Parts: sequence; C-alpha cells; structure tokens
Amino acid sequence: MNELKEMLRSIIQEEFKPVHERLDRLEGTVAQIQEGQKALQWDVAELQEGQRALQRDVAELQEGQKALQRDVVGLQRDVMELRESQQALRKDVEQLQKGQEKLETDMTHVKQSLGNMEKTQQQILEEIRVSKNNQAPMLTDLTNIKKSVDVTVAYLQRRSDVMFDKMIEHEKEILNLKSRLPN
Repeated sequence: MNELKEMLRSIIQEEFKPVHERLDRLEGTVAQIQEGQKALQWDVAELQEGQRALQRDVAELQEGQKALQRDVVGLQRDVMELRESQQALRKDVEQLQKGQEKLETDMTHVKQSLGNMEKTQQQILEEIRVSKNNQAPMLTDLTNIKKSVDVTVAYLQRRSDVMFDKMIEHEKEILNLKSRLPN
C-alpha cells in the first residue's frame, strides 16, 4: 500500500507539475504586475509633484509679470516726471540767461557811470586848481567833495566787483545747468 501511495503521489505530482509551473509563472506575473503598479504609482506621484512645481512656477511667473508691469508703470511715471523736470529746468535756464543779460546791461551802465564820475572828478579838480589862490575855503570844500567822490567811487568799485562776482557765479550756474541738460 505504501507503494501504491507513493505511486499515486508520484502520478499526482507529475499531473500537477504543469499546474504548479503555471501557478509559479502566474505568481511571478502577479509580482511583476504589482511591481509595475508600484512603479506606475511612483511615476504618477512624481508627475503630480512635477505638476505642483509647475503650477508654483507659473504662479511665480505671473507674480513676477505683475511686479514687472508695476515697475514699468512706475518707470513711465518717472519718465514723465523727468520730462516735466527738464522743462522746468529749461525755463530756469532761460530765466538765468535773461538775468545774466540784465546784469551785463546793468554792469555796462555802472561802468559808464563810473567813467562819467571820473571825468566829473577831473573837471572838479581842474576848477579847484584854477581857483586855488583866490578861493581857499572853496578848496577845502572841494577837497571834501573829492574825498566823498573817492569814497563813492571806491564804494561803486566794490559794488562793481561784487556784481562781477555774482555775474561769474550766475555764469557758472548756467554752465552747470547746461551740463545737466540732455543733448
């Protein structure tokens, strides 16, 4: 009976061998499918993460674009303000040039006045020389007048120097403003 049992076992094993082989292959295929599923899930997770990163990048780009648009608007506003400043600066330069021309005219008049005063002073001195012997008190008065004229001439000369200095300063300011203007 043991032999029969062994024989039956051997026959059953022989008959079920293809079934076992199929089951082994099927288990291997199921394992491969499970591994493929895991790999697919991993790939899907990576794709989702990539999609989230892409959405973040798009959001950052949109925010950057908005910031750039704000900057462009600000730059346009700055350009307008700069143009207005340039126009105001040009007006200031024109006014300074007019002021300089007036100062030059005034200086010419002052020089003429100084020249006339010197001529007058020379005439007075000549008259004093002529009447020196006969009019001693008058000579004293005229000497005082001469001193007064000298003081006035000195004062006018100082004023003239100050005006020339101011004219030079205005000229420097105009050159400085012109150098700031765009070509």
